[in-house]
Amino acid sequence: MRVNQLLIQIPTYFLLGSLATFFLEPYKVYPLIFCFSFAIFGICKNNKLTEVFILAFSFAFGWFCLGLYWISNAFLVKSDFYIFLMPIAITLLPLFLSLIWGLAFITAKLISSKIGEIHINTIIFLSIFEYLRGELFKFPWLMPGYFFSSEEVLIQGYSFIGSYSMNIVFFFITIFPILIIRYKKLSIMPIFLLLTPTILLFIKSFDRYINKTTSVFNESHLINVIQPNIKQEIKWKKSLKSDHHQKLTDLSKLKNNDNNLLSILNIWPETAFLGIYPRDKKLLQDLSQKLLNPKKNEFLFTGLISKHKHDYFNSALLINSKAQIKNIYNKNILVPFGEFIPFRNILPRFNFFENKIDFSKGYKINAITINNYYNFVPLICYEILFSDLIFKSLDQKTSVIINITNDAWFGNSIGPIQHFQFAKIRAVEFGIPVVRVANTGYTGLINPYGQVLKKLNLNEEGTLSFKLIKNSNETIFRKYGDFIFVIIMLLTFLVNVLFKKIFLK
Repeated sequence: MRVNQLLIQIPTYFLLGSLATFFLEPYKVYPLIFCFSFAIFGICKNNKLTEVFILAFSFAFGWFCLGLYWISNAFLVKSDFYIFLMPIAITLLPLFLSLIWGLAFITAKLISSKIGEIHINTIIFLSIFEYLRGELFKFPWLMPGYFFSSEEVLIQGYSFIGSYSMNIVFFFITIFPILIIRYKKLSIMPIFLLLTPTILLFIKSFDRYINKTTSVFNESHLINVIQPNIKQEIKWKKSLKSDHHQKLTDLSKLKNNDNNLLSILNIWPETAFLGIYPRDKKLLQDLSQKLLNPKKNEFLFTGLISKHKHDYFNSALLINSKAQIKNIYNKNILVPFGEFIPFRNILPRFNFFENKIDFSKGYKINAITINNYYNFVPLICYEILFSDLIFKSLDQKTSVIINITNDAWFGNSIGPIQHFQFAKIRAVEFGIPVVRVANTGYTGLINPYGQVLKKLNLNEEGTLSFKLIKNSNETIFRKYGDFIFVIIMLLTFLVNVLFKKIFLK
């Protein structure tokens, strides 16, 4: 390929990757999934590994650069030096993620000279590298398979095979036209072998949706969720701390006073309590007494910062109406640069990072029980992205997942919308209702079918009250987890080998 051709193709593939992001929430321009078809076909037909990598990297950079632009909003909250870091932040992460996709295409190209068909190999290795991106690098955001989460029928597929496997389904749909056009009659049998389980998945998804059970609520237990809509710029101002606490308290008092209730759980978002536990334990107890009735089984579950010896944690704490601390959870998966600075000890001379202290991470999730009435899995912010974290924490008693977060960092961008989408996916995957509580963003109750039953929108202040959903829906993914991904990968690889050896002789 001549240099001038490459100079034309690089921006073309970047544009294809950028356009492809518009098939996701909130835009949902579904035909744009075929940007992947054009990109995969164009990249795979090149014989030079250097050109394969450059074009794959360009496509991926367009996908990640536009799809993750909302991260830059966090730097607009800061002043002075932080705004100069913004261009670095919004290019460095996409560059790294694009490198991963570039390596996936190169691996597929190398393997295809010996085993399998190039396009099927590409979807295999893209799916594997997407899995590694989530599991090793802890950033499964913007996976192409999230395409299916935008529709109430298609989202049901997650209950059978999970997020990583839905990537395989997505990639197969995008190469389906390529195989038909390129191999014509020769592709009928292998396409049938790949297409049949995909069609069965959609049939089962439709069946799950139309036969969904109506949510049954336990009328004895009330949950109040509070979205205070406190702007990030003023959240930590000491002079406003008491005002913020008062707003949370006032919003919490807007609740049902039904005397027949066995319990009331009030949920505040991530770091809603602006103190450090246990240093400010008395302040927390005093706040809880303003909204919890000591004569009833009432509870407050709030995000806060906690300290143990020399370690600081992003935590969530449960306190009862008698001002007793019943449980505390420390966040397991931390956000780089937001909650800790990678390689801080080799960057001691740089003082532009505001957080001088790194958070430490917890080591496991302990489910929290409310007086044996119900059992919930707590998740803080980013942790809702990780199905394996939830998979390890569930048991037969788990009746709800509670995710508290603070999306105020990301302003009026697509970030909070997509973050809320993960909560819907987790509800479907595990067949368990999800309660999501944001400082601002999207707060609501999601049933086991991914339907939003109640919601507060971005920049909306308010309180939602609802009874606990009593029924859950056992799912295949909840039983087997990502073992399903491994099986699907092996079967796809087997079909691919047969394609090359039997049908393409």
